[in-house]
Amino acid sequence: MKKRARTYSTAAGSILAVTALAACGGGEEAVEDYPSREIEMIIPWDPGGGSDIEGRLVTEHAENHIDTNFVNVNIPGVGGTVGLEDLAEEQPDGYTLGQVHEGLIVAHHSDITQINYDTFEPIAAMSSADQILAVSTDLGVDTLDEFVELGQQEEINFGGTVSGIPRIWVEQMAQELEIDYNMVGYEGLAEAIQALAGGHIDAAIVDYPSASDFVEAGDMEFIAIGTEERLDHLPDTPTFVEEGYELTMGLNRGYVAPEGTPDEIIERLGEWFEATAEDQDYIDAVENVGAQVDFMGPEAYREHLDEQNDIISGIIEELGDELEE
Repeated sequence: MKKRARTYSTAAGSILAVTALAACGGGEEAVEDYPSREIEMIIPWDPGGGSDIEGRLVTEHAENHIDTNFVNVNIPGVGGTVGLEDLAEEQPDGYTLGQVHEGLIVAHHSDITQINYDTFEPIAAMSSADQILAVSTDLGVDTLDEFVELGQQEEINFGGTVSGIPRIWVEQMAQELEIDYNMVGYEGLAEAIQALAGGHIDAAIVDYPSASDFVEAGDMEFIAIGTEERLDHLPDTPTFVEEGYELTMGLNRGYVAPEGTPDEIIERLGEWFEATAEDQDYIDAVENVGAQVDFMGPEAYREHLDEQNDIISGIIEELGDELEE
């Protein structure tokens, strides 16, 4: 298969690779010997975003429960679908895994990619991140009321992945707040946040791990969060719900293997990821970046993705042409 440009990193450091090494050859090994070599984890986003940060926490702490090392590989492109299309072509031997979230389902039902969550074997969900409305300090608004008033007078320039879940959130928000917006496309959250920090766009839906440093630097501010109740680490940020809007937003990040990976390997990986999710060091690390541990094993995670698929496909069908660029 064709190998794309990748960024490799391990717990010991990182190496920028222009091209990947050729796939390793060799005969099949017994499942009972798994794993006998390092495992490659594809993160289908640029380094620096919330998915990348949380993915690296998973592999770093999972190495304490799996008798091998992980190599993290960033393969960004087309709203996270390029790396997952690569994953779908890998050997189903447990040595190449990948990170997914609800954005893949959006991309599938938006006709961006033919693959979907059921192209893969679900292993585990490991964390979830609440989503926050952030605005550029150049916008001159400090509250959600001021933001709504501005958005009802003029068009708000939102940044985000147009082929992924941010487009759904922005459209839902615009309908609920009754504001006008223009969607400016970026490859991933990290790019959108850089644009927001630079004042090139007005607003974006972000997560705490990706944007907190920019808020502290005064480049942007959080004005509302998509949770039912306020969060302890953001006590001054109101929820949309308390401001009178029926709007919640969250992202669940999980891990999958190519279709056809033996059940025994999926079960072992699920058990090792569960042990990781119960590891207090991992729990502390995830919470320190403003996310939450939200573990689901193989069966429960598949059921969750089934439910999300039904919800997201219905939203996209309802929105129709409004989601076209």
